[in-house]
Amino acid sequence: MKLERLLVQLKTNFIEMRKSPFKLFVRANGLEPVGIMTKRIHKYDSGWGSMRVWALGLTFEEKTGKIQRIEEPLDRKNRRTSELEDLVQMENDFIIVTARNTSDPDDENDDNFQYFINPHSANRMKDSIDRIKERDRIIQDMEKKIAEVEQSRDYYQREADAYGNEIRSLKSKVATLSERISNSEQQADHYRTLLKKTHTSVIEEEGFMDEKLKDARGRGGFEAKDSADVVVTAAKKQKDATKHLSSIGMGQMSPEFATKSDLAQMEKKITEAINTMLAQATKKIEPPPQSTKRVVGPTEEPKGS
Repeated sequence: MKLERLLVQLKTNFIEMRKSPFKLFVRANGLEPVGIMTKRIHKYDSGWGSMRVWALGLTFEEKTGKIQRIEEPLDRKNRRTSELEDLVQMENDFIIVTARNTSDPDDENDDNFQYFINPHSANRMKDSIDRIKERDRIIQDMEKKIAEVEQSRDYYQREADAYGNEIRSLKSKVATLSERISNSEQQADHYRTLLKKTHTSVIEEEGFMDEKLKDARGRGGFEAKDSADVVVTAAKKQKDATKHLSSIGMGQMSPEFATKSDLAQMEKKITEAINTMLAQATKKIEPPPQSTKRVVGPTEEPKGS
């Protein structure tokens, strides 16, 4: 019952208080109620040369329960801005909140003040804080993407370096192959020259063997004939032999007849002339000196076959 009567009494008092000019006087620091403001008054400040607003009211001492007067300015002289700042942070029909922490009128002590932010400023500040957080999130996402791009860049850089090394290696191999091809072409030219020389030597040797074979056939046929055959042959070619012997300085014989002694003498001279001619022909067609490595010609059969 006591609580109900108290609530009824408080309700009645609040209604009456809202109707009256009185307001609950509260400090912004901790929202501590300190008393009741009964009225506002204006006082002249000679230092600033202007009127200032003061709050007058009553407060109760909790320990003694005595009533005390409240008297303090509702503004502040700001030396930095050279303006009078309003210290009323919030006010309605029931309550007034001041930024001054104590009744001390000193305006130089910053610790004696605690400010509220008005709703519009609070909304703007909240929006600014949200924007900052949003930008921080965007920055974090961008930093993450930048890290991924850097990783990709490093990967492709390694790939490019690897391909560059491979290209340099291939260029080195191509240069080596070009040098080997050039050396091979020089060797091929050298071998072609040797082949030509060898082929020339083979042809010269074949000519020498052909001439020697012809000479061997002639000598063999001559040696196979007897004296009578020689005489018959000599008689048939007497005129030609006489002319030939005259050209080589063998003297002149009678073209009309020849005795047996003349024929024998002529046979001897013919044999000597033939041997002399063969000796001279052999010297003329003597083959050039051969290398130690002998090449088998197309008309010569290998030894031992």
